[in-house]
Amino acid sequence: MDIQYSVKRSRKRKKTICLQICGASEVKVYAPSLMPEAEILKFIEEKQTWIFKSIQRHNTSPAQKKQKEYATGEIFYYLGEAYPLEAFFEPMENHGVIFWKDRFFLNCPANEDMQKHYFELWYKEKARQHIPGRVAHFSRTLGLHPHDIRITSARSRWGSCSAQNVLAFSFRLVMAPPKAIDYVIVHELMHIRQKNHSSKFWHLVVEAMPQYATHRRWLRDHQQLFDL
Repeated sequence: MDIQYSVKRSRKRKKTICLQICGASEVKVYAPSLMPEAEILKFIEEKQTWIFKSIQRHNTSPAQKKQKEYATGEIFYYLGEAYPLEAFFEPMENHGVIFWKDRFFLNCPANEDMQKHYFELWYKEKARQHIPGRVAHFSRTLGLHPHDIRITSARSRWGSCSAQNVLAFSFRLVMAPPKAIDYVIVHELMHIRQKNHSSKFWHLVVEAMPQYATHRRWLRDHQQLFDL
């Protein structure tokens, strides 16, 4: 097998194992601290086709290589829709991002770190407004109740469920369409019942959301659009 990978072990992980494509050919595997190397290798081999496709998609995506410039006319996403930016600097006005009449407005000096900071603040606030309400909705319908909900700055994971049933969601998720957001929420709620990605887990997901695969595929195919 030609796949080069690194393993990060954690005592917090009990049984679950997952992988992450981090660059043009970098694969990271997150595994429990006591999991045998042979079991990790078997997991990599089972995921080999997906890994190669993901790396290929990563390398051929032009959007992957382009960083945000925070310039007027640049496109930013909110709830799955694309909206243009108008960037300017008025020192006497409040600095930050506002969304008005299907357009983003950024009042900020020409400093990339500051511009990124203001956009992150805006997206985090919108994520806090949108995501907990949807979690509450699916918690009621599925009978699954998290211990807590957190909004994070995670770049490589849309969501997670801890051993203590604390759900965490990246603020970037609010850039995706509402149905895709709902899928991630259902996915993480189901981890309260099943702490792995076994066939039993996916059976629970498909019962709750029969069209989940469509939303999962959309996120995989468009995740490069949501970098800041």
